[in-house]
Amino acid sequence: MFVTHSFRIPYEEYLYEELRMMQREAASVWNDIVREATSYYVSRKKWLSKTEIQFVRKQTYQLHSQTVQAIADKYEANRETIRQLRKTDKKAKYPWRRKYYYCIPLKKASMDITKDTISIKKASYGFSLPEWLTKKKKKNWNEKFPKKNEAILLPNLSEEPLDECNYAEIVWRDSAYWFCYTVQVPERDVSSFDKKVAGADLGEIHAVAVATENKALLVSGRAMRSISQFRAKVLAELSKKMSRCKKGSNQWKKYKQAKYRIRQTSKNQLKELEHKTTKEVVSFLVEEQVTHFVIGHVSGIEKWTKKNEKKKQKTSKVRRQQLSLWNQGKMKQKLTYKAALMGIKVEETEESYTSQDCPFCNGRHQAKGRHFICSVHKTEIHRDVNGAQNIARKKHTMAVQPLHSVLFKQPIWYKRFLSEEIRQKTKHPKDKPRKEPSIASRMA
Repeated sequence: MFVTHSFRIPYEEYLYEELRMMQREAASVWNDIVREATSYYVSRKKWLSKTEIQFVRKQTYQLHSQTVQAIADKYEANRETIRQLRKTDKKAKYPWRRKYYYCIPLKKASMDITKDTISIKKASYGFSLPEWLTKKKKKNWNEKFPKKNEAILLPNLSEEPLDECNYAEIVWRDSAYWFCYTVQVPERDVSSFDKKVAGADLGEIHAVAVATENKALLVSGRAMRSISQFRAKVLAELSKKMSRCKKGSNQWKKYKQAKYRIRQTSKNQLKELEHKTTKEVVSFLVEEQVTHFVIGHVSGIEKWTKKNEKKKQKTSKVRRQQLSLWNQGKMKQKLTYKAALMGIKVEETEESYTSQDCPFCNGRHQAKGRHFICSVHKTEIHRDVNGAQNIARKKHTMAVQPLHSVLFKQPIWYKRFLSEEIRQKTKHPKDKPRKEPSIASRMA
């Protein structure tokens, strides 16, 4: 299985300037492809093929030929994705926006990797000033622009050997350039295990509720929801203040920088919580020796949330915001690849009414609060656990039996919430001993 790792490129003024120029050149390639492909479709009512796009781009840009072809491949993949989306959503648009900067895709032929350095190949077409001045005095002075091969050296800070790396990208993230590369990682062998199924119900209060036939785990998602709501409130307040300032003024720029800082900080916080949450879930699956994992499909739930008079749906303003800020797509993506690394087969299924269906009487009852109570058998179960088990039953058979344990966890346990005994067991070797309060502070 291929996974993506990355490292931050150390700042050097000359190096960052060269990467910036390559980004501008990559954006020119993307803009030319979009413009020509769109105009061709308008006039001929059919799209340019990938081969035709790559043929026109030859010996035109100050980039390696494989880098230019990789940008054409990304455009073709983007166009195919939109074509599939338009089968259900006609509002999906093909690429049209003009870009000023674009990531630098690198194939194996466009980079030389050693133990200490990574050489990024590029090409330049043209003459220097002395060559231009003496050009007409030479023989065959009207020949084409000659090609000059150049390279940019990056430090190799990867933790694993990159001999088998076939694709990489240089992207701008968190005010720095990052080198992202793909490596192949072996999957865990679960062929000797008996078949065991688990289901996952994604939510807001509980980010992930995963359950097998006799055990369940619920990981809280309140921290992620609070960060998303705080970000929305602060950005709305800053946008309101920016509307009262003259665009481009010093105060307007300060508000704009504050919005950027809030976005970056909240993005990093949410990313950490997502990784820790999914790590807890996958650790539970590995401990229970699960072989098949079914996730409820909730994509598109944030669309069409406004009040519909025909269907008499009453969705409040707060609820619409919560659904729009819900990061269920990123949670599903991280769960999928982490479970696949452990050899667990991941499937998706539709999850309507899974929290209301009773596995004991096969009826449907309305859940009250966070608990589901069957009015026939008077059995009680957590609604998210019931939903996770019913999601698994949509794809596989699962026995109906009482749960042995239901474990509630937070993605991060802060030290201030732990007892002194647990602190001593889980403390890091470099942690400093706790200081005793001074006599003055005790007297005060």
